[in-house]
Amino acid sequence: MISTMTRYQMLQTNTALTKTITQNDAMVKRDTEYYLANISKVKTIDDFVKDYRLFSYAMKAYGLDDMIYAKAFMKKLLTEGVKSTTSMANKLVDPRYKEFAKAFDFAAKGDKATSAASATTEAVSNYYQQTLEAKEGEQNEGVRLALYFKRKASGVTSTMGLLADKRLLKFMQTTFNIPTEASKASIDLQVRNLEKHINVKDLQDPKKVDKLIQRFSAMWDMNNSTLEEVAPVLTLFSEPTDVGISVDLMMSITKLRRGGF
Repeated sequence: MISTMTRYQMLQTNTALTKTITQNDAMVKRDTEYYLANISKVKTIDDFVKDYRLFSYAMKAYGLDDMIYAKAFMKKLLTEGVKSTTSMANKLVDPRYKEFAKAFDFAAKGDKATSAASATTEAVSNYYQQTLEAKEGEQNEGVRLALYFKRKASGVTSTMGLLADKRLLKFMQTTFNIPTEASKASIDLQVRNLEKHINVKDLQDPKKVDKLIQRFSAMWDMNNSTLEEVAPVLTLFSEPTDVGISVDLMMSITKLRRGGF
């Protein structure tokens, strides 16, 4: 099995080919053709939710495939829209819901909502990316998280944005070796602890984002190695606890274990 960083770089280097392969998958192609042929015909929220093929496609496109069953919840979300600061979409911490409500803005656009780019071409593009990430995750969840972070990083404007998104949080916990139990602490404490590791403004810098992905990949591979893979390098970590481990060292260890890039 190749390293997380190697696979990630392969996908980033061959984006056009990867996209073509994803688009040409028989099931993806069939579902996309149905979606594009029918989504603009939907004029109400009820009709949208009732058509399982359309609704599930749209939900997956915006990363909500784990909530396809929650039709009543999503109907309320779409009915309230995003204009009011007290609407469900604006009160929920998870940003996926607001993104979905904006993409299918029945509250503001009425029967024209499903003709907007966010509901058609953008939804399809998102669906392809989500499909790619899900497929990669079947082989290596670390690759999926790296791709997700790359896609979402520039849109994060606050530390809360990292804490609210379970995948971004997992990325951060892995990158900085933060125990999952830390999520049980108060929100204020979680924010302060995370800010010790990262300045959210750095996520606007592609070079710093790439550096974070490098560090994440090395940490992910070490944390998810078998005992046999880890054993040869355990002595490198037998220094006193006040001796830090650089990212470059972690990357070197990953290369040695995986046979290099």
